[in-house]
Amino acid sequence: MGTYYTTPFGNGVLVGSGGNVTSNVRNQFGSRPVGGTIGVNKVEGIKEELEINFTGEFFGQVPDGLIPFVLPAGSVIRSVYIDVEKAFTITGTTPTVLIGTDGSEVTNGFPISQAILQGTGSTNLTAALTGTWDNEVPLAANTIIGIALGGTTPVLAASGKARITILFERVNRAPSPALAGGPALP
Repeated sequence: MGTYYTTPFGNGVLVGSGGNVTSNVRNQFGSRPVGGTIGVNKVEGIKEELEINFTGEFFGQVPDGLIPFVLPAGSVIRSVYIDVEKAFTITGTTPTVLIGTDGSEVTNGFPISQAILQGTGSTNLTAALTGTWDNEVPLAANTIIGIALGGTTPVLAASGKARITILFERVNRAPSPALAGGPALP
């Protein structure tokens, strides 16, 4: 995380100061906290890359903190990676984080195990794709992405930070439907 600096600007009172600023100016240098963001990067041709940045605090937000996003019908998910920058604390019986089709993440998507979340580094999760997210099957319908906790009584503490990258091919270039509060693919 970056460093904050507070710099006095003006003298705290408007009268006689020769300026119109009565407060302090704050600057931040360095990195800024990231979490709960999602976006698409065009890679090459029909290849696109979806990135989801999240923290442990993300799961404590109502609604779940994820900006609604749709993978368009006809998309083929080719590979999935996770980069854990700061280890998570997750407890329960075989707890996981599930990412996939909203409402059916456990059967259509992929799980992230406790061991992966509690370590740091990069992991290829492509072999874990299931159901309609299997890496050779085009999505039959527009698919809203959801994130959920799996296992028995899973608890994810506010610590931790990770980025998930989903590489997919988008054959259908028709615009995606927009969701309220969320972006559509171009």
